[in-house]
Parts: sequence; structure tokens; C-alpha cells
Amino acid sequence: MSTYYPKVSIIIPAYNASNYLEESINSALEQTYQNIEVIVINDGSDDNGKTSEIARKYLSRIKYFEKENGGSSSALNFGIRKMTGEWFSWLSHDDLYVPDKIEKQVGLLSSINKKSDLLWKHVVFTASELIDAEGRRIRKSNYSREVKKMNILSSLKDNALLIAGQMREFNFHGCGCLVNKKIFESIGNFDENLRLLNDVDMWFRIYSNDFFIHYVPDPLVKGRIHSKQISKRIGFSYHNREQDLFWERSLNWLKRYSNDKKSYYELALFMKVAYEKTRFLEGDQAYSEIVKIKPLIKCKLTIERAYCIIKSRIKSIGKIIYMKYFMTNKG
Repeated sequence: MSTYYPKVSIIIPAYNASNYLEESINSALEQTYQNIEVIVINDGSDDNGKTSEIARKYLSRIKYFEKENGGSSSALNFGIRKMTGEWFSWLSHDDLYVPDKIEKQVGLLSSINKKSDLLWKHVVFTASELIDAEGRRIRKSNYSREVKKMNILSSLKDNALLIAGQMREFNFHGCGCLVNKKIFESIGNFDENLRLLNDVDMWFRIYSNDFFIHYVPDPLVKGRIHSKQISKRIGFSYHNREQDLFWERSLNWLKRYSNDKKSYYELALFMKVAYEKTRFLEGDQAYSEIVKIKPLIKCKLTIERAYCIIKSRIKSIGKIIYMKYFMTNKG
């Protein structure tokens, strides 16, 4: 049997991206897996042509398009419409791939291909690490923890646990994905109304539509943290319109699932994560739903709930104190 060798489309949305775009394109072109196309979408940059100038240096090796500004989802969707590969791989202009990112993910797909007639329904994520504005590593991936995550994913019978823990263990880096184009045809493209949670929204739709999730525990993506990111400019919060939509939708899905399966484990995980992320309303609603399903554990659950709330409050106060101290000393 011949080795599985599909074409992969690496799509790079770019808006005022002159600071890191060259590094990003290079990391895509330096992939050890050769059957790729690199597509750069200039999303209406207004930086006096700097983004365009960088991208055009690579015209013999990439596909380059310019469009009016519409946000990262709009640029990704534009790229999906233009891609000629079977598989979609997202690379933000400020992030990096390690050279064997695509090779290792396609290698996993190749092993699945020998057992499945529906390979397009399988999605592959990968571990990641964080770098700063200058490319220095600021968070190293914990390989043993990532292997444990891989093993959990390989043992799951459905994706309920992923939905329950999506804001914690299973909130995968957007650039670590490998998604078949047919999945977008099945569930739709990225939501262009979302500015911050377009990846989280997409993963939720993938999870809730019963696609198969796989994981490579190696850190094959370097996610960059810097001051010009949209989340930094807007100010990240677990309390905004997009977060409200995510938490309400996830809770409602888990309620239906838990009542159907008569299982409370997934709701219990969701409750803990909700309290951890200061989403107390959804945490309380999950608590009430669990008590309905399993009234005999109310006492134990109440103690656990109180612990989660206290821990969350202490953590929040600690963050406030740290930020005040940090900002005071920085000034």
C-alpha cells in the first residue's frame, strides 16, 4: 500500500503583519513535508504596503491574495475558498511551525487511513509552546502531560469530555490543527462575527458534531505572545459577548447529553472549569443540574463546589495583587 501523501494548504491571515510575517512564511516553507501550498491572505492591511512588500518577495513560492479588512475569520474563510489541498492548516502571521509539524500530523493520518474509510472525519491537533516578541521561549511544553492528554483522547467514546473541558485541557492552539476541507463543507467555515473566540467556536462545532479528535504530543507550534495581539489590545476577559455565547451553548449541550446518558461526570468537570474561569452563573447552573441527575451526591458536590469557589476567589485576588505590584514596579 502506498504511503498517504495528501496536499496540505497552510493558510496565513495577515493584517499589518510586517513585524513577524517573514518568519511565519519561512517556517511554513521549511516544512519537511513537501506536498504543501502556502496561502497568505492580506486582510486589508493599512501599513503603507509593508505587509504586501514582505509577502510579494515570496510570490514564486506562495499564493498571495489581498482583500478588504474583515478580521481573521474572514481571511481564513477566504483562504479556505482558495485552497486546493485536502487538508487545512492555520498559521497566524506571528506564530511559527517547527519543521516537521505537517509531517508528523500527516504521519498520524496515514496510520488512521489504514483503518478508516472516513479519514476526512478525523482532526489532528498538536501540542504547542509559547515564545515572546523576540522569539524566546517563555513556556515549555510538558511532554508527559501532553502524552497523557493524547492517551485520554484516544480512549474517548465521544467528545463530551472535550466540550466540558474546552476552556482548560482541551483548548488547543488554533495553529496546531489539521482539518479536512470536507469538514468545513459539513459544518460551515469560521464565524466572521467573532473576533476572539473564532477558533474556540470552531472546535466546539467539531466536537459537538462527533468528529474524531487526535493529538500529537510534540510541541510543533510556537505561539507568540506580544503587545500588538488583538486579545492584548482589546483586553482578555472571560466576561464578554463571545464568552457568554460559548459558556451558555456549552452548558446547554452538556445538559442534554447528561440527561440522555444519565451521566454527571462531564457536567462536574464543566462546573469546576466554570468556577475556575469566574463563570459563577454557569457553574451554579451545572451544580443544580447535577443534583437533579444524581441527588445522592449533593452533600459531596456542595463541599466540592464551595472549594472551587473559594479557590477561584483566592486566585482572582492573587492576580489583582500581582498585576498591581507588577505594574507599579514596571512604572
